[in-house]
Amino acid sequence: MKTPLSIGLLAGLGCLLAAPRFTAQAASPWEQAVVTIEINRKQYDYFQPWAKRMETVQKTGVVVGPQEVLTTAESVADSTLIRLQKGGRGRWWNGAVAWIDYHANLAIITVPEAGFWVGLQPASLAETMPTKGTVQLLRWRNGKFEIRKAEINRLSVKRGRLTFVEHLHLEVDLEIAGAGWAEPLVLGNKLLGLTSMAVDNSCSTLPAAFVRPILEARKKGAYRGLGFFSFIWQRAQNPATLRYLKLEGDPRGALVTDTPALPEMDGQLKPRDIILQVDGQDVDVEGDYVNRLYGKLSIEDLSSRGRWTGDQVRLKVWREGQPHELLYRLPKADFSLELVPEGPFDQDPEYLIVGGLLFQPLNAAFLRSWGNDWKRKAPFRLAYCDQEKATPERPALVVLS
Repeated sequence: MKTPLSIGLLAGLGCLLAAPRFTAQAASPWEQAVVTIEINRKQYDYFQPWAKRMETVQKTGVVVGPQEVLTTAESVADSTLIRLQKGGRGRWWNGAVAWIDYHANLAIITVPEAGFWVGLQPASLAETMPTKGTVQLLRWRNGKFEIRKAEINRLSVKRGRLTFVEHLHLEVDLEIAGAGWAEPLVLGNKLLGLTSMAVDNSCSTLPAAFVRPILEARKKGAYRGLGFFSFIWQRAQNPATLRYLKLEGDPRGALVTDTPALPEMDGQLKPRDIILQVDGQDVDVEGDYVNRLYGKLSIEDLSSRGRWTGDQVRLKVWREGQPHELLYRLPKADFSLELVPEGPFDQDPEYLIVGGLLFQPLNAAFLRSWGNDWKRKAPFRLAYCDQEKATPERPALVVLS
């Protein structure tokens, strides 16, 4: 006869046998493509430019080809030591910059030792971008591989993180802290882009639609640097202005207000020209064109995505009451074109001390001494100059402190 105790033990054993088994979560194939990058770099105090300290930054990279890890160019400048780690833990491997473009905010890091590449697989960049829906953000954090959801907000064309060139960005919303350090955004088995800056829950990303043509051109030896429109334009919204310029019909086009004093630009565009088409794409009153995949985008996209320095762009403009066809040659994006340049990169600050007075060039690095909110906190006269272009009469500014 079974006692109550034996019955209880048997019942308990049955419950244990029937309990579900918990198995380890399957590893993501992206773990073989995503690596951690540690950068030791010189950090300068632009109030005392002779003083410097060492800064350590950790960011993310993605394997995109044989011995090539793609990351953003931010914080790579002035590096003294670059190390990479795979799998989120273990050995650090010494790396080196194989290629960098600060205007595009992209860098390729390589590791000479063959052992680092064992077990890693290159990622494939998406050929087209989704314009809505949920995607995933990936990163190694504290030895664990994090996969977080991100919601696509929109595609936009705006000024790059390290440059005056306006190019395509993918804006996403997410709910994690510490993002914006080149974490990859993915959908399925395709790389959609790398994060470049995060503010609160909004994150700006370099999309594959912008990155992929650059990497392909670099591989072929055809990449000459980003192109851009050097002229200044505004929306052609004022009916009185359009009547004065004798443009009939509905308001449309981008009104050129200023052109730079660059030799390769002479005789092409003039102030008061109205740009009606760019490469056959109609320009609306907002200065946008309709992209067949992504909808309305700024005409700046037609100069900086898949277009390089020296390429020609067909423009149809309205000038002095008549339409004209022009071939516009894209100039080289050079930091010296800005009155307050973004740099310097990979060089010590310039300064001169005379009679106890400190003279140094005014640049964005100096203005950032007032913090990330320098546009509001820096002296107004200095911050205002950031909006101006360099001219032959005034190629640069010097600060006395």
